[in-house]
Amino acid sequence: MNLTMDKTFQVSEKIKTNLIKHGLRSLSFLVFLALWQWFGSRPDMFALAPPSKVFPALLESISSGDLLEAASGTLYTMIVGYVLAVLMGVVIGFTLAVSVWAKNTIEPLVNAAYSAPMAMLIPILGVYIGLEFRGRLFLVVIWAIFVIIINTSTGVREVPSSLIEMARSFGMKRQDIYRKVIFPSALPYVLVGLRLGAGRALRGAVTAEILMSVTNLGRFLIDSGSTFQMDRLLAGIVLVVLLGLIIIQGAEYLERKILAWRHMAESWS
Repeated sequence: MNLTMDKTFQVSEKIKTNLIKHGLRSLSFLVFLALWQWFGSRPDMFALAPPSKVFPALLESISSGDLLEAASGTLYTMIVGYVLAVLMGVVIGFTLAVSVWAKNTIEPLVNAAYSAPMAMLIPILGVYIGLEFRGRLFLVVIWAIFVIIINTSTGVREVPSSLIEMARSFGMKRQDIYRKVIFPSALPYVLVGLRLGAGRALRGAVTAEILMSVTNLGRFLIDSGSTFQMDRLLAGIVLVVLLGLIIIQGAEYLERKILAWRHMAESWS
């Protein structure tokens, strides 16, 4: 009886917490929209179109197909570049963590490149790679890869040495230690790096389309801004923000599911 009451209390508390959380989020969003509408409706704020004009422009651009076509091109560049960044970033991150030579030679370059503004490489990329798809793809990769490398190497280094020594005492081979001990222990760090890298990949794709070859969402934003269609410009920005939100939320959902599956597998074993 007491156990049932405790479970009921826990469920009710969880529901209450979720209601409060979503209520605060909804309230903050409504306050933001109200302030935006107030500022955008002022005569001296002509460059900031109010949401009453932006959202109809967003729906009109989506229904006409212009915005969806532009977004699909941007997402294609982002996805291809992100996949390449994940494949290379995880491998390089593991190498930095387990190799003394890589730590002393490659890691300083990684840290320096991560702190450098990537947009300054655009003139160099234009000369040697080009400003079209290959150049944009390369910019997306370097925009996302470093956070994946750093998080992966950090996760591998944070693996307790006692786990590795225990695995060695049971006679596990090196590749088995990497696969069954080090990688599962470093997985939370790796997933955080992948989630952050996804957001940076989208930023890199849009930046490349604005500063390199004007195309897709970059063309939509530049054309709208150059013709002073501020409602369309802000509609494109809102779409980019929504895409980023969907990508990050999806990555967080997958992260929770993967970690929950790992904990469940560990409990069964």
